[in-house]
Amino acid sequence: MRAGKKLLAAVVTGILAVSAIGCGSVKFDPQENSIFVKENRTVVSAEFVSIDNSEFDTPRYDENEMRTFLEDTVKEYNQETCGEEAAYADDAEGDLRVSVEEFSVENNVAKAILNYASAEDYLSFNGTENEGCLKDLIIGTVQNGIDSGLDFSGMVNAEGAEVSAEDVQDDSDYCLVAVTGSTRMVVDGKVRYMSAGVTLADENTVVTNGDTTVYVVFH
Repeated sequence: MRAGKKLLAAVVTGILAVSAIGCGSVKFDPQENSIFVKENRTVVSAEFVSIDNSEFDTPRYDENEMRTFLEDTVKEYNQETCGEEAAYADDAEGDLRVSVEEFSVENNVAKAILNYASAEDYLSFNGTENEGCLKDLIIGTVQNGIDSGLDFSGMVNAEGAEVSAEDVQDDSDYCLVAVTGSTRMVVDGKVRYMSAGVTLADENTVVTNGDTTVYVVFH
């Protein structure tokens, strides 16, 4: 099943973004489409889209209908992936692969925030083939990268200065995220190293562009 952005777009032409979520000292309070990668390898997605019923003679966007559609889509995904019968996070939050943290419509903006048990669930739920979707997302440690033979050359530190592969590998317990596609990504810690070409928005946030796989190390 491919749910997520493009299927939900049938209701709102996209789905959207969220309130503040804290994990450790990092607060996730996005103002635009973003993902939040946590140290425990779970993911939060935040998306938003403008809706305006004034464009139509009869209102087409109903908040309750949109919320029901989203919750039903999440329920279907959970049933298909783990046999979970619960529809919402309130029923069995710890057992769900995807859960709805928030959905609301205010001032002609629909906003949603979803929790994912893993990067794999994020990719499976949202799909990887449609425009605007990430092609790949892998979360692990620098040691995992070393074990898989990843090439750490050409990376830079948070100040933008080039660092050697050995410098990165020395911090083998740091979190490593491999991203393919364009996104704004908040990480549950400070960005320490990143691929050249990745933009550092602040100490916890990077912006990636294009379909080249890039790496971000944080701690």
